[in-house]
Amino acid sequence: MILGICMVVAFVSGCTSNVYKTYDTNGISFNYPYGWSELSPDQLSLTVEGNSEVLAAVADPNNVQNDNYQILAFFQHISTTSTLADAISAIKAEILAAGGQIISEKDRTINGVPSKELVYTISTQSGVSKKERFVALQDNNNLYYIVCSAPTADFDGQQSNFDLIIDSFEIQ
Repeated sequence: MILGICMVVAFVSGCTSNVYKTYDTNGISFNYPYGWSELSPDQLSLTVEGNSEVLAAVADPNNVQNDNYQILAFFQHISTTSTLADAISAIKAEILAAGGQIISEKDRTINGVPSKELVYTISTQSGVSKKERFVALQDNNNLYYIVCSAPTADFDGQQSNFDLIIDSFEIQ
């Protein structure tokens, strides 16, 4: 009986093992789901903007189709003198030019840093219909992009994972 009560107290108080891992390299940190894997940029087929650098990528290893990760998040860094508003305008133009549709746009703050979030649909080069959350943050002359991507049918079910990743993001 006492053991049962202790287990309930531990569970309710949150004294259980973490269900996430932490990435802490390349000047950024964030949490991501325990079952996901860190990837090197060369493991992904990514089209990145201009001179941006892929800092990190994580993916669900159980969702691979034609050697492409379907559920993933990746982080980019760009040194620039552009404003966040200019960057968002350029990204929106790229999404529309690629045949995507912007579903929503909102201002938010992530760990004290003002940011902008877009949700949009787009088709990959391999024909997979995807829905993505794109978050852009500006820290002085540095833009950071977070892209969380899933097939459209899986997107809503991944929101808690995407929230974990985005909400825990920190620039070091």
